[in-house]
Formats: sequence, C-alpha cells, structure tokens
Amino acid sequence: MTLDPTVVPGHADPPIAASRPSWLALRARPEYASKARAFASTAVFGYPFDAYEIALIVSELVTNAIRAAMALRAWPDDSYPIGVELLATARYVHLAVTDPDHRPMPAPDQGGLLAEHGRGLTIVDQHAADRWVTYAEHGKTVHVVIAAPGVTLTVAELTARHAPA
Repeated sequence: MTLDPTVVPGHADPPIAASRPSWLALRARPEYASKARAFASTAVFGYPFDAYEIALIVSELVTNAIRAAMALRAWPDDSYPIGVELLATARYVHLAVTDPDHRPMPAPDQGGLLAEHGRGLTIVDQHAADRWVTYAEHGKTVHVVIAAPGVTLTVAELTARHAPA
C-alpha cells in the first residue's frame, strides 16, 4: 500500500518546476476571454506572481486577438483560431497570444482615460518588462514578459526571450 504523500506527516511539497509551459486554444468569441483569464491564473499558481495581474494582461491581449479574428470573418464552432501560450518561471512569465490576423497592430489610441477603447496595450505596457510582436503569413503573435515582484530582468534574459525556440 502506497501512502498518499499529501497526508504523510513531515512530507514536504514537491518543489515547483524551474519552468512550467502551458497553452490554450480559444474560439473567436468574446466570452472566451474569461476562459483565458482562468487559464492564466491557474498557470501561475505557486509562482511569485499576482494571479489577478497576469489574468488582466492575458484578458487584454486575448480580447484584442478575438476582435482581430472576428474582424477577418465569422469562425465556425469547431475552429479555435486564438492561441495562448504561457511560460511561468520563478523570475518571469512569458505570454504569447496568437491570432489569425497578419496585419500590423494599430497605433495606440490617444483617447485618454475616458476613452472606451484603445487602452488595453497601455495597461499591458505598465505591467510588462517587454512587449513585441512577431508576424507570420497567417497571423501574428503578441509576446509579453512580466518580471516577478522584486526582479529586474537582465538584457540577456530579455534578448533570449526574443530568440525563436
């Protein structure tokens, strides 16, 4: 009989992995932004990040991706054109949100604090150590790196995130 390690006295929890990659495919519908928030909050569990902050950033990026996908065309129910990848480490989280729209991202809206649209990337940039976009023939990916509290990422760490895997 094997004892359940969660009830063995004096047993320590297993250490958190050095990194934990996670991914999610989403439909191009507004209600799927909430699934992305829940996914992100769960993916950073056990790491030194504010789950609400990570969920907010993912929500902004996924909402933009859903809008971009919906602007292209109507998507059938069996299609999942939005991709979310999250790599959590003790020093940073790397988010990558992919949508099928290969067109360049629009310039930030200068509508100010009272604007109803266009402030999402400003919110993302306030929390991010770095943000960039990669383009492909059939889509684009917005990448965001968020440093852990109290961590200042080195230029080498940020540059390594930009390198293709």
